[in-house]
Amino acid sequence: MTEIGQVVGIKKKTATVKVDKKDECSKCGMCLFKDNAGYTEFHADNKVGAKVGDTVRIETSEKAKFIGILLVFVVPLLLIGVSALITYTAIKQDIYMLVLSAASVIVWFFILPFIDKAIAKKNKMATEIVEIVFREIAEEKNI
Repeated sequence: MTEIGQVVGIKKKTATVKVDKKDECSKCGMCLFKDNAGYTEFHADNKVGAKVGDTVRIETSEKAKFIGILLVFVVPLLLIGVSALITYTAIKQDIYMLVLSAASVIVWFFILPFIDKAIAKKNKMATEIVEIVFREIAEEKNI
């Protein structure tokens, strides 16, 4: 994924980049735009020395996308399948199968932010600033 955004904050070697929502973003869901939000913010490695106000191009690696898909889509499907199999073999009642499957997915999505933070600390889900598209130049006025 490649996006253009504006640096709105810097903390050590990480920049916070604000990216405006595009029409095609409503179909994807990868960036997790909040309802009715016009933008989202990414934390990106700032290896190019971008400063607050700069317009930058950020990229998320293919590995990060693959891990994200696994965590958000594949694992919940596996949880539903395993939960259904366990309840079908042990209890054989559909309502318990439904309840256990739903509960396991709900618990997974409560655990997922902690897993996301742990992976981010290991820098495997890194978004990176690859280019400064436009540098905001502050002018000083002598009065």
